[in-house]
Amino acid sequence: MDLEELALKAAASEARRQDAVLRYEALLDRTDIRLFAEELQQELRERCVLFGERLVCPFLRPCFITREQFDLLDRAVAGVVGAMLALVPTILASPELQAFLGLTEGERRLLEIDPGYSEISVSSRLDSFLSGGTCRFVEYNAECPAGIGYGDIMLKTFLDSRVMRCFLKDHSVRAPFCSERLLQALLESYRLWGGQDEPVLAVIDYDGLPTRHEFGILQRFFQSQGVRTLVADPRKLEYRGGFLRHEGQPIHLVYRRLLTNEYLERDQECRPVFQAYRDRRVCLVNSFRSKLLHKKAIFALLTDPGYRHLFSTSQQHAVQAHVPWTRRLQDCRTTGPEDEPIGLLDFVRRHREDMVLKPNDLYGGEGIRVGWERTDQEWEADIQQAVLGDLLVQQRVGIVRESYPIWDGRQMTRQEYTVDMDPFVFAGRAEGMMTRLASSSLCNVTAGGGVVPCFILD
Repeated sequence: MDLEELALKAAASEARRQDAVLRYEALLDRTDIRLFAEELQQELRERCVLFGERLVCPFLRPCFITREQFDLLDRAVAGVVGAMLALVPTILASPELQAFLGLTEGERRLLEIDPGYSEISVSSRLDSFLSGGTCRFVEYNAECPAGIGYGDIMLKTFLDSRVMRCFLKDHSVRAPFCSERLLQALLESYRLWGGQDEPVLAVIDYDGLPTRHEFGILQRFFQSQGVRTLVADPRKLEYRGGFLRHEGQPIHLVYRRLLTNEYLERDQECRPVFQAYRDRRVCLVNSFRSKLLHKKAIFALLTDPGYRHLFSTSQQHAVQAHVPWTRRLQDCRTTGPEDEPIGLLDFVRRHREDMVLKPNDLYGGEGIRVGWERTDQEWEADIQQAVLGDLLVQQRVGIVRESYPIWDGRQMTRQEYTVDMDPFVFAGRAEGMMTRLASSSLCNVTAGGGVVPCFILD
């Protein structure tokens, strides 16, 4: 089945999704809402679904998508990620393209190190908006995507809740858990790297981060599957006796949760990690080569007609259908969304209400400027500032707004939120998803948004 047929089936299934939402909301209205909300939130707190001390999910309803919508999402992921991977050999062979992507000197040095396995991004996440039969990707988190641990706990907690148990009497759903797939991918990479014995796995990130609770969730899951796991700050590791060590304990496999530039900012303190990686004494997942695809400028290459010949026909169709027109913001001539010749800065000025400016390599919503929320004067100032830095312009996509019930500790209210659908990607396929909600146009937990679990209606 081609993409167009999948999109039509996904669009036709939207009524079924909406019926399921209405059914769940009706059950919610007939329950003791205070008791239900307090039980649900207490369970989520006890299971550490927290960002710092803030509850990640204050919402009382999960997200639902249909099997047809998930099939569309999966096919879109396969085509777009496949196109990105098709660009990799050309990028690796071209210092000019590496410069275009915004790779720093330190990041380029790390590219030269063979990680010991071929997968560029073992575990990744695409950020998208899914509505009916339309799916549009806006960013790719190829380095160290968060959310899998939180998501699995939320799925389990909602499945066990009283409202969901009633809902399941009339509806069949699939809970797309991902922690097991993540562990499988980590261990597969370790075997390809050359690991023979059972590894000691380390989840690596700086101490004291608000996401530390998810590290603990994953540590407990990995250990329940028989894999010895520790959580460690890279500044507290040492490279001694041919091993990367934490408090004397040799580490064989690292699940990296720290961005490359965050390592490089403290390269002296993190030197043991770099040395062990360079000497092939530790398997690092994702490897530092994942930075190639993590830079947001990869979308500028995807949508540049000069690189289409590198893609298969199905990949070209996927990019055209699911990736918005994107360019590095600079004073230049290029092609527009319809492949028409344009002067880029003038085009961006004239189409403010259809454009977003975003930094090439920041996260958490930092530095994003949404054209339709700016005045002409503010937008001109944004453009002048952006051309001095490392920023992109991306065409506006249709965002999804939907009402969700939320419990504030005293009462339930229903509010409208921007909803994005972020599939986790393994071996180029969607395995599950994170669904973020935000009151603004930007969906991001770091910027104050929240997350709900997503079930697939079978």
